[in-house]
Amino acid sequence: MRNTFFKLWVHGIIKIESEHALIYPELEPIFHLEIEKRFIEQGCEIAAIGGRDDHIHFLFAQNPLLSLHETMRFIQGISERWYQLRDFKSGYHRFQWEEGYCAYSVSESNLGKVKLFIENQAEIHQKMFLKEEINYLNHLHNVDLRDEEIEEEILQWARTWGARFAFNQIGSEWIR
Repeated sequence: MRNTFFKLWVHGIIKIESEHALIYPELEPIFHLEIEKRFIEQGCEIAAIGGRDDHIHFLFAQNPLLSLHETMRFIQGISERWYQLRDFKSGYHRFQWEEGYCAYSVSESNLGKVKLFIENQAEIHQKMFLKEEINYLNHLHNVDLRDEEIEEEILQWARTWGARFAFNQIGSEWIR
């Protein structure tokens, strides 16, 4: 092909390593703006950012000149340093992201649903913990878990919480 055409939307999640260092509510809005600014500097379009006190979700269009790993590691590193300079509450608990991250591809037709999912994190986490959420997302995206206990946990959660954010048989759509 003579030209390159590229559009890859990614739903990314990063989590804090320590149980004690948290994203405080008074810093969260400016922290999210700082992360958004860093995505833009990397040449990534950002559609949504949200999360809770121990993790952040973002929906962005990947820059074709960078690998996904480069983008995620850059965002982790720069946001970690930014927060460390402004966090005076954690004391000896240093703010640090876990080394790993989650990244799921998102089709153009599902952008609105994923954006809604990210914006509704407060409501979602009244019903489930982050571990359950990630297991559920892994299930939706056919990530091979190789763990029947996790699979059963996901199905139990879906039966319990069901109608608000249930998945269809294909597993690709959030149903409101």
